[in-house]
Amino acid sequence: MACIEAARLFSVRRKERIIMPSLTTYTLLKQEHSARRGEFKTVHGTVQTPAFQNVATAGAIKGGLSAQDLKDIGAQVMLCNTYHLHLRPGEYPLIKNLPVLNHDGMVPFYINHLGRHGARFPTSGKALEKVRNVLILAEQENRLTVKGQELLATVLRLSEAFEGRWGELSAVGEQEQKGIAERMLLRYPEIFVDSARIEAIASYIPRCISSMDAFLSGMEKQDSSLVIKKSAGKQYNPLLRFFDLNKPYVYYKEKGDWISLYESFVQDKIVFTPVMKRIFLTSGQETEQEKREFVMALFSIAAILPDTGLSFNMKGILKDKEWYGYWQTQNLRQYLTKSAAPVGNMLPVAIAWPLLSEFIQTTEQAINGQSDNRVDLRFAHAETVIPFVALMGIGKTDIQIASPDSVSIYWKDYEIAPMAANVQWVFYRDKNCQVWVKILLNEQEVTIPVVTSFFPYYRWEEVCHYLKQRIAISKEILSRFSSKTD
Repeated sequence: MACIEAARLFSVRRKERIIMPSLTTYTLLKQEHSARRGEFKTVHGTVQTPAFQNVATAGAIKGGLSAQDLKDIGAQVMLCNTYHLHLRPGEYPLIKNLPVLNHDGMVPFYINHLGRHGARFPTSGKALEKVRNVLILAEQENRLTVKGQELLATVLRLSEAFEGRWGELSAVGEQEQKGIAERMLLRYPEIFVDSARIEAIASYIPRCISSMDAFLSGMEKQDSSLVIKKSAGKQYNPLLRFFDLNKPYVYYKEKGDWISLYESFVQDKIVFTPVMKRIFLTSGQETEQEKREFVMALFSIAAILPDTGLSFNMKGILKDKEWYGYWQTQNLRQYLTKSAAPVGNMLPVAIAWPLLSEFIQTTEQAINGQSDNRVDLRFAHAETVIPFVALMGIGKTDIQIASPDSVSIYWKDYEIAPMAANVQWVFYRDKNCQVWVKILLNEQEVTIPVVTSFFPYYRWEEVCHYLKQRIAISKEILSRFSSKTD
């Protein structure tokens, strides 16, 4: 595969946590009521259970036991936090004599913002059509249960309600954007003074434009003196829809190795038989694959209903455990196609570098007085936000997870890019006029792999240096992919 060293390149400032497929097996030897005895076989040896398992972290054994103590008592296993053990020796540069600032001494002066569109209607009618056609045929054959008949009635009403509104921003989405805008003004009043200038751009997709309009109306509701400039269109594709323009990535998304991983996972997680029995009295002529596709389509419809603001529900059709399995499949799909999954060799992340570069450029202009903008706003898509967040290294969003079963544990799409997701860089000056930045993901303070003794604030010059490193690495990764496809 192209760019096999891509993942390693992104560990410039820190080691990325790799979750490897399981290399252990467990054998149950004996069970009496709730008590069990067994053994774990690992690459390092066999561990009898139950076992005393001591925990070690930050290079020190917890509990006051020495290494000799563990040897004397015959301990078979010790759990060590390798992430801490890696960082403890001091890979990060240590900043000495860093002045401690009071919050009172920090004055916000600029915000750089990226947002996903708000809640919306389904982008197409394919899933609804699939479900409707199967249900209508079953009704004609008298194969529907009472719940199945209720579901058909619901689906028919949804068809009418969705018609002509595919992909449209809903009233829920409008309120989401207005709420974010209003909170921004309330939290940072120092920025919005003296007829503050606001500039906003959006993708050409209507729901993004509507999101921008709703956001700006929320701002104007709080302060009618704001000077607002807005625009939208395909001229912003390199910034906001970079995922459409990179040929290696388009090929990866349509034909990449992630597809087989995803399809295998779907086969395992989507158990369609219980759902089908609640809807149909007898089985039709559908194949197992067609039944699975029907259930997946049904889940996708039910999942979007809260975003539409419509009062329909599918109570009793889908159970919580089944919902979780479906979410796992969709979460995995997002991770494989938009984030740092090993199978993608960091390609889905690297393509976001033009947007990150533009963020840095507009920030520098604001700091240096080359721009009068107090806030720069951008409205785009999940495909924009997720790679951008991973490229920045926010929290653990760029974690590399080899096992599909582990993705839902360590990477959750609803924490990163829900409807109306947003990333905000909020800039401050201290009493010495030094520039600091606070980074928010979905209006929550988050960490990045840059040393600071004053979280949530980071020195801008150090953040800028780190981000430029990530951009340089991204360019190198993309150049390798381009050389493979040229």
